[in-house]
Amino acid sequence: MGKRMSVVAGIGLVLSMCLGGAAAAAFPDKNIHWIVGFKPGGGFDIYSRAIAQSMEKFLPDGVHVVVENHPGSASQQAASMVYNADPDGYTIGIWPMPGLYVPQMFLDKKYDARKVTWLGTVLREPMLLAISKTSTFRTLKDLQAADVVRITLTGFTGPEIAAPITLETLGIRAKYITGHKNSKESILAAMRGDGDAMILSYGTMRKHVLKGDFIPVLLLGDKQRNPEIPEVPTATEAGYPQLDELVAAWRSIGAAPGIAPDRTQYLKDLLWKAMHDEEFVAWSKKSKRPVVALNAEETEAGLKAVLTRYEELRPLLKKYIQ
Repeated sequence: MGKRMSVVAGIGLVLSMCLGGAAAAAFPDKNIHWIVGFKPGGGFDIYSRAIAQSMEKFLPDGVHVVVENHPGSASQQAASMVYNADPDGYTIGIWPMPGLYVPQMFLDKKYDARKVTWLGTVLREPMLLAISKTSTFRTLKDLQAADVVRITLTGFTGPEIAAPITLETLGIRAKYITGHKNSKESILAAMRGDGDAMILSYGTMRKHVLKGDFIPVLLLGDKQRNPEIPEVPTATEAGYPQLDELVAAWRSIGAAPGIAPDRTQYLKDLLWKAMHDEEFVAWSKKSKRPVVALNAEETEAGLKAVLTRYEELRPLLKKYIQ
């Protein structure tokens, strides 16, 4: 009898250990940290907080998504934090791509965008070439015929790397006026007459274009015209289809490489459910912040193709990255 009880007790101990191990391995059992490489209030921050709120609806009780802002170097600091975090699935971030890839092509960076664990994309946003109303130029042909066109921007290590790619492709002779702290400053500089034109995401330029502060002349990164500015042709319509593939602004969500497959799949599914959550979709419509959700596989394949094209542009890009 004693031996039988001993065997039963042993079996119970093994089951207890297995169940205890399973409980210890439950994911997630603590907060997930979402890193944003820009200050609060900007587009990347606003999208991040809206998605994080929806994600929490699908998480276990007591587990939250904590959004943290770590601005610096056009999101390169945040990218390094996410990339070098413990590969346990508890640190993710929003990546402005392909802008973050360009610095690592020429500078010593502590991340590799080619090895990120991509979870999905909330928006692949078109860029816009627009002329300040204070400029003497009015059309794309005016810009192409000019001896010099002044372009205001913050620098070349973020999404604004689209500017030299676009302008060299279009044959526009540009003089770049850099050093502005953020896109708001560069927009104001163009509005007061310090620059003639700029290239930024449509979302960033939207209110200024609709108010008439800028004249939109070319939509880049989307082969469909924007219904808010239906008169503006796409790059493909203008005869430059390569620009629709190269210069869109990706808002992609990624994590460190090497995360366990089951945790990776959990995060992919979690993000996908959050981006299709009814409240999140309603928020998108009400706030006029579009969502074009891509899953992890679409994100990885799409970015791989874009980064391959950027490698082909290495000689051009090298001129602007110091």
